[in-house]
Amino acid sequence: MPEQADLKEAVEEIILACIEEVTAQGWGRIQIEQGEAANILAGGGFIDSLGLTSLLVTIEQDIEAELGITINLTSTITEITLTSTNPLATVGTLRDYVANCINNATVCGGI
Repeated sequence: MPEQADLKEAVEEIILACIEEVTAQGWGRIQIEQGEAANILAGGGFIDSLGLTSLLVTIEQDIEAELGITINLTSTITEITLTSTNPLATVGTLRDYVANCINNATVCGGI
């Protein structure tokens, strides 16, 4: 497994690429040029429910393809959005959540 800093960088690159894909399909407007500060569900970001589901599935698939690690973000969506710090607020919060999932398989049903 990559070092923590390298892991976060790899995860952020995957998330930004997935957001770009979902945005290109018309399911959201997220300003990825802002990098980790880009809003997903926080003020200024917009993604519809189909786009959000697609984004999470695409992230899962790309994490598995690029890092060889299986996580399950879609099954924890209710848990994700009910936490005090919403991991879906920005790219940075989602990156940290996904990195935590990778490091702690029990968080997101990873294998």
